[in-house]
Amino acid sequence: MKTSKIVTRVFWNSLWIGVAIAITACRSTPNTAESAIRPSNYSVFIQDPFNRPSTYPPVPVSHAYRDFYQPVATWSGRLILPQRSQRQAEDFVWFEIQNAALGYQNQIGQWAKLTWSDRPEVQDYVELVTSDIQFTVAARDSQHQGNVHPTRLDGWTEAKPLESLAGARPADDVVVMLSEPEVAVAADGQLVLKVSDAPVQMTGRWQGLVKILEPIAENPVPNDSEIADHPSAQWFQVRHFDRTTQQFDGSTESVIFPRGVLTRDGIQRFTTNAIQNSPLNQKGWYIYGDRTQNGTFVVQAVEPRYLMQLQPDEAILKTQAGVDYIAQENWANTPQRKGTAQSVLLVPGGVESDEVAIASWRNLAASRQRAIVLHTFGGIGGEKAETRTLGTTTGHFSYGIVDVIVDPLTDQPRFWITHYQVYAHGPDGIVSGAVHWADYSGNLQRGWLGTRPMSEVIIDFDVVTQAYDFGGIELSPLDTFIRQLQIMTARYRTGDGTGASIVTPATSCVQDSNQALYATIKSVEYQVSQNENIQAWLAANPQHPETLRFRRLVQLGQQLEAQLAPLGIVRSDWASNVENLSGITTQPHWTSRSQITTALASWRTLLPRRAHDEVSTLMLTEGANLWVLRTNQIGGYDPAIAPRAPTTLLGF
Repeated sequence: MKTSKIVTRVFWNSLWIGVAIAITACRSTPNTAESAIRPSNYSVFIQDPFNRPSTYPPVPVSHAYRDFYQPVATWSGRLILPQRSQRQAEDFVWFEIQNAALGYQNQIGQWAKLTWSDRPEVQDYVELVTSDIQFTVAARDSQHQGNVHPTRLDGWTEAKPLESLAGARPADDVVVMLSEPEVAVAADGQLVLKVSDAPVQMTGRWQGLVKILEPIAENPVPNDSEIADHPSAQWFQVRHFDRTTQQFDGSTESVIFPRGVLTRDGIQRFTTNAIQNSPLNQKGWYIYGDRTQNGTFVVQAVEPRYLMQLQPDEAILKTQAGVDYIAQENWANTPQRKGTAQSVLLVPGGVESDEVAIASWRNLAASRQRAIVLHTFGGIGGEKAETRTLGTTTGHFSYGIVDVIVDPLTDQPRFWITHYQVYAHGPDGIVSGAVHWADYSGNLQRGWLGTRPMSEVIIDFDVVTQAYDFGGIELSPLDTFIRQLQIMTARYRTGDGTGASIVTPATSCVQDSNQALYATIKSVEYQVSQNENIQAWLAANPQHPETLRFRRLVQLGQQLEAQLAPLGIVRSDWASNVENLSGITTQPHWTSRSQITTALASWRTLLPRRAHDEVSTLMLTEGANLWVLRTNQIGGYDPAIAPRAPTTLLGF
């Protein structure tokens, strides 16, 4: 009896400690309580000309330039927040066109009106996340600590999601990609673009694939001296990849890798020091950026090609071995693996060979199916180490979507990763929302690739990722999940109208990302239970493949719910929000409690590492194929920092 009481006491004491530690999760820098106003990293970054939009005029380019570069998207551009006097009943922002579809390329450099599709479900989303914005005392205190908030939106009534995206930072410097917008011309001749999906944040206008040859000591472009001679300019000679030969034997070019402004903690987010010697350089780097007025290409973000290829280092074909890899090997010896990356395929038992396993991933490109990605990053150690709370490195957590596309630069399949970052307001100006991997991880000024270890677990599981057809009635769990993430990220941008999304034990990246997952499960279950035609079809087809697959979804939902609410208590705020997310209620009424008792109801999702490992393990044991991509402070070499793995409670 005494032993039982001791165990219970240890559990609850550990849980309370975990709640306290979780308050630091999803913060990119330690919290401060300074009374003086502290500058944000963003306010320092924007002073560098390489980080200002005015350095890169959006002008049409010649065909010669496209030989070794491709647009980042058919439609991409910079968001510009309208003046208050320009606001209309509909949600719209200005869109400075940087890339356009054929037939509209004469519009490059012009402003279009960006708004939403008239489809009812799209308008329902806009209405659901529309809120009046009035900054609270907490928002202003957070600003004084050096965090970036949507100050231009303070006092706006009925601020809508495009407005909150364009107004998320003090300057109009949010660049996005649009997915298949409807294009129209208004009566006054204004080009209008209507979207059904949230714009995806992106870095740069162009993408290329290069091998880095060597640094260049002197300015090779004398006629571009204003930029070329800037102290931040670092010149490198690169050689482009040639699609025809499938080798790095294309033309050479001199490009600029900006040095990057030090953060207020004295850290350079990405260094090019000896980057040509990186083991990842052999496979090359995707470079994202734009040209200056005089034609010099400036690299603004990078992505290692090795990581995005469908070529794993290792394939683990047994379920238990995969479980062991997640728990023991994925983060093992992280400091010693500095500068390296790993690509490991985990497949549940029953697959004959790694060739068969890889082929199933290649088929995603042909079938236009998508996968889910689970993202976690760790901390910064070494000489300039971050502080830890009771030995715990909290890290960060998010979900996202992966497309397998045919790379226009290589004609080979590759991963194209979009995170849905449920991100609190912080010092860097990282904006909650849909963000491409290159913008979130690979951005040279605010990305995490060069300073933090990261894990991307790509989950291919037909139970979740493929739509259901119940006798002609289709339901898509993946589309539902994307919608929940779009709702959650839009709410974070405005802090539900308070102007501040601040991390608490019950409100954080890991808690609310998993709230979106919980809402997806319950929403699909609700839709099926309330549709008489679906119920009749299931009853009439008990052994149909779709019926059997749906049963597996229900089973997965039960397993996930047990993990997300391990005490058997569904958090009142999650239950209330699910009603809105599922369309069960007609009037939005968000509940967002921050009490510690609320957090205890979902304590397994307090820390990113635990959620990362448990959700990944559950998906694998239920039959999903996983592809784990790991990086450990890659790029150039910075001797002052070391990668630090995220941990669970008390550093374990």
